[in-house]
Amino acid sequence: MSELLRKAAVWGGFVVSVACIALVFKSVPVRDFWEALQRIHWLWIVPSFVIFYAGLYFRGLRWRWLLGESERKHSTELLFEGILVGYAFNNILPSGRVGEFARALYVSKNRALTFPFVFGTIVNDRLFDSLIVLLLVGLTAFWVLPIAPEIEVEFGGFELSAEVLNPLFVNVALGSLSVVAMVLALLVPPVARFIQGVVGRLPFLSDSVRNRLLGVVVGMFEGLNAVKSGRSLVWVSVYTFLIWGVNAVAAYTLAWAIPGLTISPFQAIGLMAIVTVCAVIPAAPGFWGLYEAGMIVGFQVLEIHEENAVALAFGVTMHLIYYLPTTGLGLLFAFRSAIGFGTLSEINELESAKNCEETERSA
Repeated sequence: MSELLRKAAVWGGFVVSVACIALVFKSVPVRDFWEALQRIHWLWIVPSFVIFYAGLYFRGLRWRWLLGESERKHSTELLFEGILVGYAFNNILPSGRVGEFARALYVSKNRALTFPFVFGTIVNDRLFDSLIVLLLVGLTAFWVLPIAPEIEVEFGGFELSAEVLNPLFVNVALGSLSVVAMVLALLVPPVARFIQGVVGRLPFLSDSVRNRLLGVVVGMFEGLNAVKSGRSLVWVSVYTFLIWGVNAVAAYTLAWAIPGLTISPFQAIGLMAIVTVCAVIPAAPGFWGLYEAGMIVGFQVLEIHEENAVALAFGVTMHLIYYLPTTGLGLLFAFRSAIGFGTLSEINELESAKNCEETERSA
């Protein structure tokens, strides 16, 4: 059953991407998109390119702190290469988890570190990314409120009025910030124990559901607890804000390449938050379709530009800046270390077997 669900998720991701691409080009005629693309001054893409990859290097610096005191000696360059390897495999393979396995395998093979240890630090890495994205989504939702009554967001033939969007954004903001507050509360041991106790005694859930929910809470606590010293937590937090701030700056500078387009720093931050949330939805490799759809919706909600063709040209350009170099360089580093598709298939099979065992135990 676990394998069947995994395959359904993979094919479902392809369907979602194809549907989003169809909706994108229903909202933006190909001719309009091509004309907007031709207006781009390609030389001005260079600053965005440099800034974006500086953000990936900051990811390597943050990862050094997540490795812990004893393993912080490992070079940032190696960790940066591992991040590119992970991006590359996520860009070309249908399972969103394979890239994380490849990233852990690359670093563990090139240094005397065990695969489970490295993979555990990647889980913590993702935890901090999730927290900052939720924080940005919550702040963005509050920032755009209230949406003016005359504003309507249209995408692929569907229209959402301010009457629908205002309560939606209130709920998104409150929900996102509540999750952030709850996870940060887990840093305080008495609070963590109290929350675990409450979750473990919820009366209206079955034992299996309660145990899974408790596992999520405990996992978040362990992930945050991995950064044990205050100094480590400060540096991980600083680099997390730098990473996402740099992504926003890359979007901000890319606007210079498109005549008539201006983006404020706050709009750039909100745009990255919206697009990132869209990319979380299961999709085809590389998040094609969802990324562009998120960009079009973000342009409308944040009132950046009235033409969807401009939003799509901006989104495709930003997507290619991220996609092409990470895929090419990541595959180069991977194959240089003898990490191929066969190696990752073996890891995936082991992970599937592990999931099956856990399912049988819980049943």
